[in-house]
Amino acid sequence: MDRFFRQIIDQVKTTWARLTPIQRKTSIAGVILLLLFFAVIILLARRIEYFALYTDIPPTDAGKITAKLEEWKQPYKLDGTTIKVPAKDKNRLRVKLASENLAPTRGLVGYEIFDKVKWTETDFERGISYTRALQGEITQAIESIEQVEEAKVLLVMPKPELYVEEKEDATASVRLRLKPYATLEKNQVRGIVNLIASAVQGLKPENVTIVDSQGNILSEDLDRDREIETLTAHQLEIQRQEGKRLEEKIRKTLGTVLGGRDKAEVIVKWEMDFDRKESREERYSRPGFEQLMVSEEQEVEKFQGDGAPPGGAVGAEAQMPGYKGLVTRGPMAYIKEETRRNYVADKIETSRVFSPAIHKISVAVLVDGNYEYDEKGNLKRDEEGNPIYTPRSEEEIRKYEELVQAAIGFDKTREYEDREYIVRVENVQFDRSQQWLQEREELALVKRKTMMNIALGIVALLALGFIFFMVIMNRRAQARREEEIHRREMERLTAIREAEGRARETGALPPEVEEERGALEELRHRPEVTATLVRAALGEE
Repeated sequence: MDRFFRQIIDQVKTTWARLTPIQRKTSIAGVILLLLFFAVIILLARRIEYFALYTDIPPTDAGKITAKLEEWKQPYKLDGTTIKVPAKDKNRLRVKLASENLAPTRGLVGYEIFDKVKWTETDFERGISYTRALQGEITQAIESIEQVEEAKVLLVMPKPELYVEEKEDATASVRLRLKPYATLEKNQVRGIVNLIASAVQGLKPENVTIVDSQGNILSEDLDRDREIETLTAHQLEIQRQEGKRLEEKIRKTLGTVLGGRDKAEVIVKWEMDFDRKESREERYSRPGFEQLMVSEEQEVEKFQGDGAPPGGAVGAEAQMPGYKGLVTRGPMAYIKEETRRNYVADKIETSRVFSPAIHKISVAVLVDGNYEYDEKGNLKRDEEGNPIYTPRSEEEIRKYEELVQAAIGFDKTREYEDREYIVRVENVQFDRSQQWLQEREELALVKRKTMMNIALGIVALLALGFIFFMVIMNRRAQARREEEIHRREMERLTAIREAEGRARETGALPPEVEEERGALEELRHRPEVTATLVRAALGEE
C-alpha cells in the first residue's frame, strides 16, 4: 500500500514538474475553486432550516416548552406565539413533549388532575376539579376532529336537588374555531352534540349550544331539522346533491376565470317543491279544415189542396152588410224544409303534472382579490410587511355575477312565476396566513433539496473532470516516457554501431559492447521480453 501511494506521489511530482507556469497557475486556481465549492456545500448542508413546532400557544405553555428544550440543549427559535425547531427534529420533539405531558394544552387539564390527591381538598373544590377535568377531556375529543382547530367547552352542572320540581337541567356551550376554508357538516355537528350529551350526566342534546368564532349558531340547524321531519331522506338527498352539483359547477367556472379554485368560495341553497301539482288547460281555436259532423236532422213539410173549404167566414163581420167572404177555387201548395247539423268544436286540452319542481335557488359567492408578485414569484409586501392586496373592481364583480347567473340558468329578460333566483357576489379578502406559512416551509424545503442536488451534480462533474484530467495527463506522461526510452535505445544502437565500425577497423569489440549486442539480438527475437522490460522501466520511473 505504501508503495502504491509512493508511486502516486512520484507521478504527481513528475507531472507537476513537466507543467508549464500557466498550467500550474490554472491547476492551483482549479484546486482553490474546488475547495471553496466544497466549503460552500458543507455550509449549506449544515445550515439549519427551522419549521413551526407549535403555533398560537399561550405564554405559560411556551415557557414550559422552551425551558424543556433548553434542558435538552435543543436549538429553537421563539417567534411571538410560535416555536420553531429544525425540520429534522420536528416530529421527534412533538412525540417527546407529548410523552412528557408538555404538549400545548392552553390551560386544559383532563382526569390527570386527580393523579395528585389533596387531603385538604373540600367537596366544592373537588366538584370544580371534576368540571375542569370533564371540560378538558371533551375539548380534547372535539379538537381531534380534522376541521376543528380550537375548541372551548363550558359546562353548567347544577347541584342535585331533593325534589324533582326544584331540579335544573345541565347545559353546555361550545365555541369552535375552524381551520381556514373548513366547514362542518350537519352530521358532524350532531355528533359533537351527542358526544357532549353522552359525556355529561343529565345533559339533554337540546341544551347544548355550539357557535363558531363568528358567533354563528351551528346547532340551530339541528332544531330546524326537527321541523322538517316530514321530508323524506330521499328528498333531502336530492336537494343536497343538486346543490352540490351546481356549487361545483360554479366553483369550476369561476376558478377558470380567476386563475384558481381557491380564489372563490361558493354557497348554494337549492330548494325544491315536492308537492304534486296538476294543471289542465282547454283551448278553442278557429278550425282551418272541415269540421267533424256528429249528427244531422232534416225535416220536410208539404201541403196541397183544391181550394177553400165550403162555408163562409166566421164571426160578426160576416153578418155585416157589404162584407164579402173569401171565395177561392183551384189547387193550393205549402212546402216547408228544415235541416239541423251538429259539429264538434276545435278544442285543445293539455294536462301537466309538476313533481318535483325547482322552487328557489340562492347563490352566494365570495371572491378574493389580487396579490402582487415580483418577477421571482414572491409576494410583494408593504412597509409593515403585509402582502400588497388589491380588491376587485365593481365591473369585475358585475361580470362575475352575470357569469354565475348564466351558470344557474337565470335569464333577466324572462319572468318566472313558479321559481325564484337570488345571486349575490361580494369581494372579501381571504385569510391566507396559514397557507402562506405552509407554502414558505415547503418552498424552503424544495430549495434546499434542489441546492443539494445541484451541488451533488456539480461535485460529480468536477470529480469526473478531475479524473479525466488526471488520465489525460498520465497518458501524456507515459507517451513522453516511451519516447524517452525509445530515444535512449536509438542512442545505444547508434553507439553500438559506431563501436562495431571501430572494432572492424581494429579487429576486436569491447566486452560491454558484446553484451549489449547479445541483449539486443535477444530482444529482437523475443518481443514478449521487450514488453516486460518496458513495463518495468515505466514502473521505475
